[in-house]
Parts: sequence; structure tokens; C-alpha cells
Amino acid sequence: MTSADPTETLVLPALIFPSFETKITTRDGIVRIYDDVRKQQVALTPEEWVRQHCIHWLVDHKRYPLGRCSVERVVRGTLQRYDVVWMDEHMRPFLLVECKAPSVSLTEDTLRQSAWYNLTLQAPIIFLTNGRSAVVAAVDADGSMRRLDDVPSYPGSQR
Repeated sequence: MTSADPTETLVLPALIFPSFETKITTRDGIVRIYDDVRKQQVALTPEEWVRQHCIHWLVDHKRYPLGRCSVERVVRGTLQRYDVVWMDEHMRPFLLVECKAPSVSLTEDTLRQSAWYNLTLQAPIIFLTNGRSAVVAAVDADGSMRRLDDVPSYPGSQR
């Protein structure tokens, strides 16, 4: 008896981000996608599909340096994990990216969750996306947030 290839039934939704050359494989019955940041294949969940598109968009189209990106790490001093953080040229958090599955609606509650993670990180910009829509907010020194029209350019000219 042969088992079906899991990639044959995989439905990957179109997202607001441009497509990129994906490296998708199946190992041990798990569909995986290559993550350029972690330098390894990771399970291809709906959230990971969004995360990989977002990372590639920030690197390829917004010129964010891949080497300053950190993915799925524990926030120091907490039990929380962030999705993606970009450090600035001084290695301070600049952009906190929170990715949700396309089926998850972006609400004020999901934005507040990102802001909660950011209490320790203190990134001045939060980017929340489910791959179908996105919210960008600047976080002021007093913790208040103001929405932005787009993700700002990466600070400095290094790539």
C-alpha cells in the first residue's frame, strides 16, 4: 500500500505579498518549506506560509537585510515567542512582525497581542499580517500606537 503525497492535496492561498521561488519538500509525511533565516526546512503551516512570504517581501522589495532578521525566538524574560524581529544597525529591535494564518481575522485584539510582546522588545514598529491584509503601527515612547500606511524603510543604507 502506498501513501498519497501530502503535497498533492496542499492548497496554498494567494496572499497580498508577491510570490517567490519556494523550496517545498515532504519528509516523514510532513510538508516543509525552506526558511532562509533559520537555514532549514520547517513545517509548512498556514502561518508559516504567511511568514515566509512576508520575510521575502521585506528582503526583496523593502530591502531589509536578511542577516538582521530573527524568527520564532523566545522574548527575553518571558515565555512568549515572537514571529519575526528585524534589528536595526545598532542591533536593537526595529520591526516586530506578527504573522497569523490567512483564516485568522486581524482585530484590535490581535494588534494588542503584538503590542504585549513588544513591551519587552520595544520595537518602534509593529507589522501584523494574515497574508490577506496587514496593519502597520508605530509605537510611541508612551506605548501608544498610531497606524501607518506602510512598513517604513529599513534604517541606514546597509543591506
